Amino acid sequence: MTFINTNGMAFFGPGSEWFWAALQFTALAITFIAIYRQLRVARSVRAVELVSDLTRQFDDERMLRHRLSILLAVRDELQTPVGAGTAVGIFFEGLGTLSRRRHLDVKLLWSLFGHAVVIWWLVFEPFTKQSRSEKGADVYTDFEWLVGAFTRMDRRGRHTLGIDAVYVRDWLAGAIEGLQERIWVEESLRTVTIAPSHSPSPAQSAAPASIPTPSGRAENEPEHRSD
Repeated sequence: MTFINTNGMAFFGPGSEWFWAALQFTALAITFIAIYRQLRVARSVRAVELVSDLTRQFDDERMLRHRLSILLAVRDELQTPVGAGTAVGIFFEGLGTLSRRRHLDVKLLWSLFGHAVVIWWLVFEPFTKQSRSEKGADVYTDFEWLVGAFTRMDRRGRHTLGIDAVYVRDWLAGAIEGLQERIWVEESLRTVTIAPSHSPSPAQSAAPASIPTPSGRAENEPEHRSD
């Protein structure tokens, strides 16, 4: 049985058009594959950069203070401060919006923000209800969508975070202490201590007091005798 008929096959000159057409198609296919790989690499790099930028925003000192203000209100059973609640809510709503429109890699975001998104949704529940009663039911819907997406990903991976009201209550004290410590570090980095100009140097402070020389004592002896 003949699989390939080589009779009349030509690679150069008349009749070789098929060969050059196949060669061009192969070259184009390789080029497209290379371009596709470059686009994937560029997209992955961009996704990592975007998530890194969001992480820096979440850990910014201003955001740390907003988060601390909210958690202190939760601890003291007070109403969530509107300014802090809006700032933190907009951040998580932005994560949900970018993920829902596929501008962010949801799996990468889940690995970095999965725990924070779910726990802050529970912390935010009273503020969310208040905002929806005042502004409409579509407030923080992308935030809610992201929580649902992360929860489904946890279930598919047979991994349950187990975050509920009891978990939040136990987590609260440690979270407040951690935020206070991080804010203190930021404040300390801005503090500059200037030593007084008249203070002695360490070498001067360590130098022993001057002791009269024997010659000095000998010079004073006649004076003592004259007294």
